[in-house]
Amino acid sequence: SSLYDKKWSLKKIYAETTVDEVTTKAFIKFDRVNKSAGGNGSCNSFGSSATINNNEISFKNIFATEMYCEGVQQTEDIFLKQLGKVTRFEIKDKTLVLYQDKEVLLEFASE
Repeated sequence: SSLYDKKWSLKKIYAETTVDEVTTKAFIKFDRVNKSAGGNGSCNSFGSSATINNNEISFKNIFATEMYCEGVQQTEDIFLKQLGKVTRFEIKDKTLVLYQDKEVLLEFASE
């Protein structure tokens, strides 16, 4: 399965010892041509450059619009922070898992 041509909805954030189930509209899409990724953090739109080589991936220059959204801001802040740490990915069926080395950071589902 490919990273591209899909909308990946954020389902879980793994941070330190917690796993947060995500019920916001957060998602990410990958653009092969522009070597970029972007989507919605839960409230704000975001974007970044994305370097992908086999199953290695990194996000640089992550930026987001800056509205404050009550109730979802913490989810968005942690999502974007974790995105900046990602070093590799795996796709299993309709699930995309982003890792920092062996540690799971983010889990998405395709529609």
